[in-house]
Amino acid sequence: MTGNREDYIKAIYELGGEKNRIGTKSIAKSLNISPPSVSEMIKKLVEEGYVEYKLYKGVKLTEKGAKEALRIKKRHLLWEVFLVEKLGYSWEDVHEEAEVLEHITSPKLEELLEKYLDYPKVCPHGTPLEDDSYIFNTTSLDSVKLGETAYIKRIVDEKEILKYVKAMDLKIGDNVKILEKDSHETIKIEKNGVIIDIEKNLSKKIFVG
Repeated sequence: MTGNREDYIKAIYELGGEKNRIGTKSIAKSLNISPPSVSEMIKKLVEEGYVEYKLYKGVKLTEKGAKEALRIKKRHLLWEVFLVEKLGYSWEDVHEEAEVLEHITSPKLEELLEKYLDYPKVCPHGTPLEDDSYIFNTTSLDSVKLGETAYIKRIVDEKEILKYVKAMDLKIGDNVKILEKDSHETIKIEKNGVIIDIEKNLSKKIFVG
């Protein structure tokens, strides 16, 4: 399968196309590609059995397409783990590199890479490589009640958010306590005796358990 096809399948998956129908305009926006180009590729993916399409309702991954999307996702996340743990990349810089590497990874290389990394369960940002039930057992930081303590399990993989969280000295596995939620702009939390103000809109992209 070409990298171009893989990008489409992964985009549909990330937009929720494993369970819901996704419009071609949403896919075009996600990939920054013209709608006519998307329509052309969707026809090919339908012919190859990766998606099903209904006029005016959009596309949905088939079982074959969903399995392929999960394989692509796993390869991507394995490379993120490798780049951070073995090459010393910052966690905000690995996404673009992994985007390239995921497309040139053979099944054999994937197998050896996973073994070399000792079968990691999550990527540096806390996204599970395979078991998505891990995500369903989390809630966003802004929804934690006042006075409660929770630990950070996942952070949305967006460069500016990761830079912000890093600057706040927060990371996966940290225990934090909600001290104040009165402000419409920030949430006040405590980590190891240190008080930290988190922008409220960004706290929605930090997930805790």
